[in-house]
Amino acid sequence: MDPRIQYCVTQIEHKILHDSSEFNAHDALIQDLAKHINLTRFHLARLFLKDFKYSPREYIQHNLMGRCALMIAHTTQSMFSIAIDMGFSSQQAFTRAYTKYWGISPQHFRQAHAYYIAKRDKSASPAVPGLADLEVKVQTMPEIHCWAARYEGLSKQKHACWNDFRHLFEQHTPDGLEGSFFGLTYDTSMFVPQPFMRYYCGVLVGPDPGRKPKEAFEIRLPAGRVATVTARCMAPDLPYLYDYLLDHWLPQSGYSLRASCFAESFEEIPLNWNEQPLLVKLVCWIC
Repeated sequence: MDPRIQYCVTQIEHKILHDSSEFNAHDALIQDLAKHINLTRFHLARLFLKDFKYSPREYIQHNLMGRCALMIAHTTQSMFSIAIDMGFSSQQAFTRAYTKYWGISPQHFRQAHAYYIAKRDKSASPAVPGLADLEVKVQTMPEIHCWAARYEGLSKQKHACWNDFRHLFEQHTPDGLEGSFFGLTYDTSMFVPQPFMRYYCGVLVGPDPGRKPKEAFEIRLPAGRVATVTARCMAPDLPYLYDYLLDHWLPQSGYSLRASCFAESFEEIPLNWNEQPLLVKLVCWIC
C-alpha cells in the first residue's frame, strides 16, 4: 500500500477514536488529508481506489456506519440519541442512511441482534476455563502515546501480527521492548466478513524518538472513561471477552460506546499467544 494512503487510512480510523461525532464533515476531512500529503483531492481519490478499493468518502462512510451498528447492537441508547451523536440532522435522516447502507432499519437491526445473542447464549458451549467469573471495572485512563504498526488479515491471526511486530522493532531496540503493549481493533465479527481484521500492534513511545521504525505510526489513545475486563487467556479465546463486555455488560450498564475502537492491553509482548495463555485487559471507551 502506498505510504500516503496508509497515512490517510490511519488518520480516518483514529478519527473514529477521537472525534466520532464529526463524521458529517466528510469533505473537510478529505481536504485536510489531501493537503497534508500534498495531493489534490482528485489524485488522492485515484490512489485510494487503486490501493484500497474504496474512495476516501466511501471508506469514511463505512467506518461511520460500522460505529452506528456497534452502538445500536451493544447499547440501549435511543435511536434519536445515536443519530444526534453521529452528526445526523434528525432521526429520520439517520434511519434512511442506515437502512440504505445495511439493508435493514436501525430498530430491526437491534431486534435481530438481540435475537442472535439469545440464540447464541442458549446453544453456547461450556465457558472457557478461567473466563467464567469476569468482572468489569469502570475507570479513567490517561492519554497514551504508542508506536504502532497496522495489519490486515485473518481475524484468527492476531498472534502472528504480534510475532511480526516483534521482528519489526527488535532491530531498533536490541535491548528489548519495554513497557505496556496495546492491540487496537476496529472490527467485530458481526459487522465484517468473519476472516477480516484491521489491527494495530503498539508499544508505549520510548524516550528516544530515533528508535521508532520508519514503518510505524505514532498514535494517541485518548484520555477518558473506559470499561475494562481482565483475564488470562489465549488468542482464540479472546472473542469470549468481547462477547461478555459488549453483549452482556454494556447494554445493562447505562453507558454508551464513545468509540468503535477497542484496545487489548498487555504487560508483556504477547508472543506465541496462540500456544500459551497471557494476561490481557480488554478496554472500551464509554460515556
